[in-house]
Amino acid sequence: MKAKTIVIIIDALGHELSAHHHFHPGGLKNRVLLKTVLGFSQAALTTILTGLSPDEHGLWMMYSFSPGRKRFGWLRLIPGSVSSERRWFRSFVRWNLEKIQGVKAYYSIYAIPREILIYLDLPATRNLFAPGGVEGVRTIFDELERLGIPWLSWDYRTPEEAAFAEMEEAVKEDRASFYMLYTAGLDADIHRFGWDDGHVASHLSWYAGRIERIVQAAGSKISHETRVIVMGDHGMCNVTEHIDIIAQVDSLGLRIPDDFLPFYDSTMARFKIFSHDAGSVLKNLLENHHSGRILTSHEMNRLGVHFPDGRFGDLIFLTHPGTIILPSFMDKEPVAAMHGYHPDTPAMYSAMFTNINVPTKEISISDVAGFFLPGFKPTRGGDAA
Repeated sequence: MKAKTIVIIIDALGHELSAHHHFHPGGLKNRVLLKTVLGFSQAALTTILTGLSPDEHGLWMMYSFSPGRKRFGWLRLIPGSVSSERRWFRSFVRWNLEKIQGVKAYYSIYAIPREILIYLDLPATRNLFAPGGVEGVRTIFDELERLGIPWLSWDYRTPEEAAFAEMEEAVKEDRASFYMLYTAGLDADIHRFGWDDGHVASHLSWYAGRIERIVQAAGSKISHETRVIVMGDHGMCNVTEHIDIIAQVDSLGLRIPDDFLPFYDSTMARFKIFSHDAGSVLKNLLENHHSGRILTSHEMNRLGVHFPDGRFGDLIFLTHPGTIILPSFMDKEPVAAMHGYHPDTPAMYSAMFTNINVPTKEISISDVAGFFLPGFKPTRGGDAA
């Protein structure tokens, strides 16, 4: 039986959450604390697969401001009376992005108003779980191809139960040397039910059972030649407060798009500012807000999310842990738990379980690519060729 590396990424498998529910798959004796990045799953997953921070790989948020590129500018041709919530409208947007513009990355238009959507871009357009997934940057999959290592992967496109069953069978039959499975099922459950619900406990128990079967399929006794890594990309906080930032900003009397463009994520309000007055009144509103704070350039540099060109916003307001912006461009309905808070928040840390000896009990998600594929070196820009 050939040497194997088996990686299972469970979206929202937080360190505190897994400890709370006593989740620890059998056969993986080492537990490691993983510090995530500021942002959501796109930023975290890209960091995991490239070893780079968001300001190095470029895929921080799902949507960026793009007054010049206008990926959605063609929506001006559709009468303004047509709601962006109409099913046929959303299907038409999806058809255009996927069939005309060739977008292969995960995206959703959520509840983004069309008067804002026309000024936005999708930084991620490629399949992250395949070679060439990040423009100008080498990922684990690019390196596997370069080295000629046989690999198989499963992601959100494959139903969770089928993905685990197929991985188990592939490992048992020795079909490859590197296997990766990514699933977002737990993330959906925690958003819906929160930390303590029985659905979450049951789901974690199911994962533990399936992982143990895959470990057994790799060999009756895991040897040093078979590397198994089970990890999350971020943690979760139960939601305790809702704030209506949209109404507060609207009350300022600023004009869209002349003065500014807003984007309201679940935990961040991001603003592209076009006038000095707009910047001043927005800062006055947000700098002493009880539910969050404005991130300074110094802190964003420290967190690896500083973009001097302002493509993701010139002013970023981050809510305190447990607080969400509601309504937001992500959702108009409340959720039980959320991520996207400051990465120093204890509940935001994810967990890694492995049979690999890790020299420290705390690492960053930017370090794990080197455990997936020893010798992997992160690349930036044109170095990926």
